[in-house]
Amino acid sequence: MRLEKLAAGRKGLGGIAVASFLETTIIPVPIEILIAPIMAASRRRGIIVATVTLLGSIAGAVFLYLIAYGLSDEFIRPLVEMAGGQQEFQEVEQRFEAGGFWVVFAISITPVPMQLAALAAGATTYPFWLFVVAIGISRALRYYGLWVLVLGFGAGIARIFEGKKPSKGPGGDRKPAP
Repeated sequence: MRLEKLAAGRKGLGGIAVASFLETTIIPVPIEILIAPIMAASRRRGIIVATVTLLGSIAGAVFLYLIAYGLSDEFIRPLVEMAGGQQEFQEVEQRFEAGGFWVVFAISITPVPMQLAALAAGATTYPFWLFVVAIGISRALRYYGLWVLVLGFGAGIARIFEGKKPSKGPGGDRKPAP
């Protein structure tokens, strides 16, 4: 009931957008852990939850891109060096030069922390519009794909994202037809 109310209310959806923004920028914990149970509790509004999550994620990615674009030499590179990630950052930069769209797309659709892709795209001045298109398509596939899984498997898929075994077979929490 609580999760259904969260999916229905503006504050809940705003919280999901903020959580998605934070997941994309500073908290590398997959947002699916939060939104899968919410989608399962309110399947009708699952598409709205996916959309709000997508918008928050794109906003976070754009924010990181713009920071890296404007402050690469002064802020990003010293931060990466301080964290000991110079080699990984240089590898990502080289990948951007070879095929940036697919790098952003691949990183965005997988659970790999998106922060590296957004920072590297901005630092290498990768074309902004291609960056946004890659993020939008890949994250849409990820979040709307999750919604489709929840529609098909119900609470069972949400339990998987929570790290638990599904309690029921296909159909999740649906009751068998009479």
